[in-house]
Formats: sequence, structure tokens, C-alpha cells
Amino acid sequence: MTLASCSPRYSKSFPPVAPLLGTWWRAVEVDGRRPDFIAGQKMDIFVTLSRQGRLKGSGGCNHIDATFVRSGTNVRFGSISSTRIFCSPEVMARERTFINALRKTVSFALDGRELRFYDRTGHEVLSFMAARRP
Repeated sequence: MTLASCSPRYSKSFPPVAPLLGTWWRAVEVDGRRPDFIAGQKMDIFVTLSRQGRLKGSGGCNHIDATFVRSGTNVRFGSISSTRIFCSPEVMARERTFINALRKTVSFALDGRELRFYDRTGHEVLSFMAARRP
């Protein structure tokens, strides 16, 4: 993650440990692939989790919203809804992969400024880095 330090959004003044709730989590891996910005993408892929059990974020094109329930390091996302903006086929395919990864998530690990989501087999489906909200 050394490249992240080049951006002011990942500055050294950012707390070394990010709280799970209320942090802007930018995706750094979606189902094993880096989510580099691609033509037609409207925003970063990210999530924020609230104390009220709400997930808000973006799959790169559409805004997404869901409920979640957490117990220890277990987490389950409820019905995931999104706006219905059309983007390029490549962006839409990656957004579907991102939403499907959220649906498969059953646990998480938080390590400093990194957050990882895992499926029921223990496979990492999403990885995030804490970032400053743009």
C-alpha cells in the first residue's frame, strides 16, 4: 500500500487506526482485483458504515445503500439497493461484482487503516483502505 501515501487523501496525519464505523473505506481490491479507475466510472468504489446499522457507498457508478448487522467480527448485509444510473458495460460489470461480494460477506478483519471482508469459506472478497472523504 505504499503508493497510497503519495495522495493527500492518504496523508500521514490520518489516524494510524481507523474506526470501523464512520470511516470512508475506499476499495483497494474487489474479488481479488484492483479497482483502478476506468473510463466511464463516476466515483471511487467505497463504503461507510454507520452506528445505526446502515451501509452507504458507491460501486463506481451508482450509489448503494444497505442495512447491516454486526456481532464481533461477523457481519451480514441486508437488502442492497442502488440508484439506476447506466455507465459503461465494464463499470457496470465491476459494480455487480462489488455488490455480489458485499452479499457474500459474513465476516471482517480490521487492521489499522485496512478493512477486509470475507465470505463463509474465509476467502477475502473485498479489501478497503481508510481514506479522507473527497
